[in-house]
Amino acid sequence: MNKLDTINEQEARVAVHAALEAKGIKVTKTVVDQVMDTATDLAISGLSAGKGIKVRDLGTLEVREHAESTYKVPDVKNPGQFLTGVIPAGKHIAFNASDAVENALNAPVTIS
Repeated sequence: MNKLDTINEQEARVAVHAALEAKGIKVTKTVVDQVMDTATDLAISGLSAGKGIKVRDLGTLEVREHAESTYKVPDVKNPGQFLTGVIPAGKHIAFNASDAVENALNAPVTIS
């Protein structure tokens, strides 16, 4: 995925405002900004506390912990030798897509 395949935060805010207006929901851009900022803050604080986040019809974000592990890679300067190191224990975010997202991604494409 490259930058052309994604939308940035400002584009998302404009898209949300336009989608709400198209549905006949009168909302200012300031309110959209405040809602999105609050949602982001709540998501970050929840994930920081180790809680998962379920987004209806989209999927789930969850915090996963991984143990410390070692790795070994070939040393290109010394054939037959290996470089070793340690990957420290830590946390990362995992996303599990909903069935609706999986079905949409894997739907057959018809070319007309």
